[in-house]
Amino acid sequence: METSFLVDQALGIVATASVSALVASGLALSFRLMGVINLAHGELMMLGAYSVVVGLGLGLPFPFAVLVALVMGLALGVLVEVTLVRRFYGRSELAILGTFGLGLILRQLVELGFGKQYQQISNPLPGSIAILGAEFPLYRLVLAGIALGVLAVITAILTLTPAGFRIRAVASDPEVAESLGISSSRIKLAVFALSTATASLAGALIAPTTNVEPGMGADFLFIAFVVVIVGGARVSMIALAAAVTAVVQNLTTLAVSTLVANLAILALAFLVLTSSRRAPRGVTV
Repeated sequence: METSFLVDQALGIVATASVSALVASGLALSFRLMGVINLAHGELMMLGAYSVVVGLGLGLPFPFAVLVALVMGLALGVLVEVTLVRRFYGRSELAILGTFGLGLILRQLVELGFGKQYQQISNPLPGSIAILGAEFPLYRLVLAGIALGVLAVITAILTLTPAGFRIRAVASDPEVAESLGISSSRIKLAVFALSTATASLAGALIAPTTNVEPGMGADFLFIAFVVVIVGGARVSMIALAAAVTAVVQNLTTLAVSTLVANLAILALAFLVLTSSRRAPRGVTV
């Protein structure tokens, strides 16, 4: 087997894992830390992609269009948390129904505004780079670096800052945190807004690598949930979980098909759930 082929497959796994980790990081914040199962996460990611479409249509450079998507995600997260999500803390069934309904509404609004047709975004970094004889798209490598950087920043915030201590305190026991003078409502608002901002950023950065359309979030949401399940209660394990999932996904796709690959990563999540004892809510990072 040629070295270039092995390098190309390894780089493909790294790129897939980084994208999965980027999408899953926002989901892990709301799911593992705040206990909210956000089924609208994929649609929030989709809105980030469409924000780039609009930004580029207005003549903004790609980095500024991504910045617009990030700010939009942050603002939308604040709005959704205040008007909807804060009513669902500790009520997982209602959270599932409420966020599922929100996702349907967001998708329909985008379909009304842009139609169901695919939108194409030009590659901001065209070309490829040669690594040990393998040619790999330059933008995918940059995307991998950005994704891992975002995950490192989130982990650093949770582990090294006073804000991270407050977040972990609220995630562990909101009542005790309140008795220590920590406002659990403000912390939950900030965490959910950060979660949606991360989803929007993921959609914006992924947009040049895929077809932008109203239903694009569904596949990414599926992979993100598997990554969060495999990663467990530690947010810092998201990168490792994404790497394991990417290995299973890419190798199974190469050997068999995409359908079998989806079944394989679903089986992986099932094995993790049945073989491990996990806390219902994550308080570590």
